Amino acid sequence: MVSPLTMSSSTLIETVNINLDDFSDTFLTCSTCLHIFDESERRAKLLSCSHSVCLSCLEQLAALPQNVGRSLVRCPMCREECIIPSGGVSYLPASFLINQLRDVLLRQRRDVVPSCSLHPQDGLLYCESCDHVFCPNCDKVNKKCSGEQHTVIAFSLALKRMSEIAQYRTQSRIVALKNATTNVNTEISLLDQNVDKIVDQINATFQEVSHVIESRRRQLIEMVRVRRDEKRKVLRDQLEAIQDEKKSLEKELESCSVPVRDVARRAKKISSDGRLLDPKENAFLRLNTDSSQLIEQVEQALNGYGTLSASTTFPPECTVEETTRACVHTNTLIVLRTADVEGKRRNSGGDPVTATLTYNGRERRDGDEHDDQLNPPVSVSDMGDGTYHIVFRVNSAGEYTLDVSIFGRPVRNSPLTIRVSSHQTMLWEAKADFNQPVRVAVAQPNNTFYILDTGNNRVRVLKSSGEVQRDISAACLEGGSAVGMALLPESSIALLNWKTRSLSIINAQAQPVKSIVFSEFQYPIDLAVDERGRFLVADTLKIFVLDSSLRPVFSFPANDANQHQTITCVAVGIDDDILVGTTSSLLLFDGGGRLQRKIAISPPETTTKSTVTCVATCPLSSRVVCGVVDSRTNRAELSVSSYKGDFLFRIDSKGGRLRRPSGLALSPEGHVFCVDHPTNSLRMYKFR
Repeated sequence: MVSPLTMSSSTLIETVNINLDDFSDTFLTCSTCLHIFDESERRAKLLSCSHSVCLSCLEQLAALPQNVGRSLVRCPMCREECIIPSGGVSYLPASFLINQLRDVLLRQRRDVVPSCSLHPQDGLLYCESCDHVFCPNCDKVNKKCSGEQHTVIAFSLALKRMSEIAQYRTQSRIVALKNATTNVNTEISLLDQNVDKIVDQINATFQEVSHVIESRRRQLIEMVRVRRDEKRKVLRDQLEAIQDEKKSLEKELESCSVPVRDVARRAKKISSDGRLLDPKENAFLRLNTDSSQLIEQVEQALNGYGTLSASTTFPPECTVEETTRACVHTNTLIVLRTADVEGKRRNSGGDPVTATLTYNGRERRDGDEHDDQLNPPVSVSDMGDGTYHIVFRVNSAGEYTLDVSIFGRPVRNSPLTIRVSSHQTMLWEAKADFNQPVRVAVAQPNNTFYILDTGNNRVRVLKSSGEVQRDISAACLEGGSAVGMALLPESSIALLNWKTRSLSIINAQAQPVKSIVFSEFQYPIDLAVDERGRFLVADTLKIFVLDSSLRPVFSFPANDANQHQTITCVAVGIDDDILVGTTSSLLLFDGGGRLQRKIAISPPETTTKSTVTCVATCPLSSRVVCGVVDSRTNRAELSVSSYKGDFLFRIDSKGGRLRRPSGLALSPEGHVFCVDHPTNSLRMYKFR
């Protein structure tokens, strides 16, 4: 609010603009209590020292112990003692100048601040809690905002605040619009640059095509000319022979030297010599082409070349989100969903998406010496349906920040804070009335689970959702002594029974196909089948290898530095290698039973031994996953190692502790399915 004060003279008129709020704060405010002078308790009183103080402050000063009984009061500004009239401080003269200024100010404000039609002399009030303006003398409205939780201020002050807020927001909006103008102009410039690049690319490509066409044209013309020259040479040589023969005959005619007896013979020879009289070559040349087919093929090739990709993606409407809880040592998947400017989901890809992961504010750059696990690389995969998969893997727990942008502009919720846990929690669990489950196998591509449920004398088949699909029962499963299971082609199942020392094969209808009882088995404990169809049977001290017809081929002991270990499980490795778990280690043998190396199943600093209860190999990642039980603490975990033998990490199964993992199966998606014997459950974890 601005009030013009005009100064006039004979030669110059000047206009001074004064802010009424600043003027009121400076001249119409009590310097002691900083309240604005009014006509009641805050009336302005003039002291003998010419300073003005409100009535309320003067009454408090007169009530001080040192002033009680005296007719003096000390000015709070200049500290001069001023005489108080006999009637008290209320009888001090009013400050005429301040009252005059107040009247001028009120007249100015009435033009701006509305007033109540019933009480025009009283200022309106504003309730911030209800966002409501009311007159303090109108009881019906006043009672509405008289609660303790309501904040009520003068409407004039509210207007001032709103004006300041509006100005601030307006300025902020202006700055934002300026930035938006710059961004739009930059995008227009980038668009023009991209068009120029594309035009140059098109011109360069078609220039190359033109060169190829011109080169082929010249080749064809050269072929025609070469063939023409070859034919022309034969014909010219024939012309020379004809001329020579002609000259010879003419010379003989002139000399009449031809014997009479040879005249008839010579004439007959000349008339019958076709090689000389007929052209030895011909003028036939033809270009064997189908012009219409060539033009059609060229047209098709040109029409199929150069598709223009454009996008309606609007980065501020795109979002990124975590699909599962992020944990160390395994891939973390972040899904980017794109949308257009209207917020509608896009169903096609092709956008230039960039993603950068930072840890503690440090960004990974090419050639950076920082640990890749703290600044890991990030891969972006276009799924072609408007979504993008952003994948990274870290080995250090902590807080990471993922910045995702499209066209160099951040998406709506970027940067995204990701907290990576040091624990691999259980992702899924199925409890389908198992009783001592010992083995699990997964049939692709539907992820159908086959669980050897020994206590129930059956193989229970589950859908990928964990729902029971069917049960398989057979004679070889009776007695609660089936310990090994392997899936065979055409839905057949191989089963190992420790009590009967038998290896049996049943078909999809649970009918027996073949069975053997092997007397050399002492305590068969596990079964696996390699790519060649060989059966690997783990006994307490040996691994027996049988061919596809269940005929014994050879056996070998699980030798290691520790001569007191017992075999606990067997699995197929890469290229038909044989993995053997024991009560103290995990050993890798080749297909012929020769020891290759020992695979570490615990960190190097670990001093206690662990028993390997089950094992499986992932050919895609060359990782080995095995169930281990610490011999000292009896704590069960899943150990993940590299196929070369190095220990990588352990899945501690926090939140759903494993007690004794007895069977493992791996999926191509990086999930490990584990049956836990004591808890009668099938669980899923992530191992890569």
